[in-house]
Amino acid sequence: MNLKHIYFLLVGILFASASPLPDPIKETNLPSDYLLKINGEASYSEEFLYVLNKNRQQEDAPISKEDFDQNFDLFVDYKLKVKHAMDLGMHQTEEFIEEFIAFKEELKKPYLLENSLTEGELRKAYSRMQEIVKASHILFKFPPNATKEDSIAVFKMAIKVKAEAEAGADFHKLAATYSEDPSANINKGDLGYFTALQMVLPFEEAAYNLKPGEISDPVISDYGYHIIKLEDRRPNPGQLHVSHLLIRSGEHTGDQEDQIARNKINQIHQSLLNEPSIWPELVNTYSEDEASKVNKGLIPWFGVGAIVPEFEHAAFSLKNKGDFSAPVKTDYGYHIIRLEGSKPVPSFEEVLPKIKSSILRDSRSKLIKEQVLAMQKAKFKAVENQTLLSKLKNTFSKTKGRPKAELYKELEALALTNVEPLIQSDWKEANLGDLIEFLKISDPSGKTVLKVNFDKAYTEFSTQQFSLWEEEYIYENNLEYRQLVNEYKQGMLLFELMNNEVWQKALEDSAGQMDYFESNREQYLWEKRVKALVVKAKNGQDISEVTNWLKDQPLSDSLSGELNTKFLEENPLLFTVNQTIYEINKNELFSDLDLDQRFHKLKRNNETILLVLGETLPARQKQFGETRGKLIQDYQQFLEKKLLTELKQNYNIQVNEDEKEKLYQSLVQ
Repeated sequence: MNLKHIYFLLVGILFASASPLPDPIKETNLPSDYLLKINGEASYSEEFLYVLNKNRQQEDAPISKEDFDQNFDLFVDYKLKVKHAMDLGMHQTEEFIEEFIAFKEELKKPYLLENSLTEGELRKAYSRMQEIVKASHILFKFPPNATKEDSIAVFKMAIKVKAEAEAGADFHKLAATYSEDPSANINKGDLGYFTALQMVLPFEEAAYNLKPGEISDPVISDYGYHIIKLEDRRPNPGQLHVSHLLIRSGEHTGDQEDQIARNKINQIHQSLLNEPSIWPELVNTYSEDEASKVNKGLIPWFGVGAIVPEFEHAAFSLKNKGDFSAPVKTDYGYHIIRLEGSKPVPSFEEVLPKIKSSILRDSRSKLIKEQVLAMQKAKFKAVENQTLLSKLKNTFSKTKGRPKAELYKELEALALTNVEPLIQSDWKEANLGDLIEFLKISDPSGKTVLKVNFDKAYTEFSTQQFSLWEEEYIYENNLEYRQLVNEYKQGMLLFELMNNEVWQKALEDSAGQMDYFESNREQYLWEKRVKALVVKAKNGQDISEVTNWLKDQPLSDSLSGELNTKFLEENPLLFTVNQTIYEINKNELFSDLDLDQRFHKLKRNNETILLVLGETLPARQKQFGETRGKLIQDYQQFLEKKLLTELKQNYNIQVNEDEKEKLYQSLVQ
């Protein structure tokens, strides 16, 4: 997800509303009295209440008047920006329309009947999740543009190799020889353990229907034919929660660098064996996985088949909470893993969203689509015109093999004499003209030859028609969905406006940056500073040699490097070192120091700290290049305030104070 997506999700939660934007579906059931109008365009209490509930969903206390007014002011600012973006036509660009349609497709999924999968499919998947199976396979791929004869040849080869395996040939050697799975050269067909929904459906079905030691008949999937041997099946051990410490060493790391990484992880492991309680400090100091380091090395819960095999095997070998592994090598480097917790397979209700998501992506989706179409017809009480359908079938039959233009002509003539709806329901109706428009989408001129039969064409048409009806229905009748759709649309508009008028402008406007800097120089000051080298060692580390050497050394640009070379090459965990310029009043280390004394040794927070001080620098104003990051942030805030000021001057804002007070009183009560 890129920056834009993250941004409008956040602002959607904070400041979005459900105000109607131009949409083919009419907003209904809105209150009769407005809360806010901007240039005559109304927003209602429903919108603001939606925002407020999101902002305060973790708060139990009644809302204060001050909090209410602050949220309302933010809401007004947000609506102003969105209105301005609309007036600029940002919602009409091709890029915006395409992106919004894509997001809307995702937003609507949880509300569609397609999301209500049959209980049988869900329960079957969950039942399989109670087990893990270990399987090996041999893959026989189809050649590009394979013919029927090609498919038969591949099938015969699969049968031949299966016979060899059943006659006693080593399955893994056969995989290394015959399999066209690129990983077979390394794993000899061994796929390790997996559970339901981790393999394509045909493979999963075959594997779960085998007994250990059995070999399947050729199984066809989108990849080709598979011969599958089930190695083992056992109860699913559930999920683990672990923390880890990583010293990076990838496939492109040289031998010397890899040896250094191995030595480092071994020394860390030895330190851990000596004192297991220092694990958090070791992770914080040495782990090179920045994503998990900030969270004490913790990674999300995972189950079998969800993480690299070497890591997974080591993690699942840990028995008790607090146990840690020996160093483990993966493609990412060297890990030490500590077990933080374990839990069984989640309950059906917990794992239901994941099962639904997975099933919708595999071949079960075709069955589901057929079921959904039947459910939609029942929901809308649809009645299909069987007499007209029979005529259409005959028309398709007699024009098949001829240009589609002839079919269009026949259908248009039929439409003149058949004015009854093709599909009638309690919600909408579709006529023959809708079918003709649908058929012309793929070939408006009708020059191509008609090959498809009527049943297939009508199924595609009715599937699309009922899907459109269902989406319109949930937008008009489901408040939550309607609010989400508008929230995303307005969040996207706000991002475009802010990016164009504030963020990108602030980054590129070097003249504006300089003008702002010159007008606000008093905000950008260096306080009194000191050049210093700081060494920190955990209590218990013997750094007497370091102390004796360092106390005689003057501070120089090369001192940090000399220190590393002299003491850390053999013992990289002995201490950490940092050499920079420190603002004295912003760092507690320097608050009570005699800055005229060049060397200091301190004891703080279970650490021994050595300081070598250099030149003291007086307070002064920063130069432009010394504060550009902070300056750009400030300049962006300045531009945003300026934008809001201009919008409030240029737009007519009307607040219905009676409605606002009524809303506040209802919230207090």
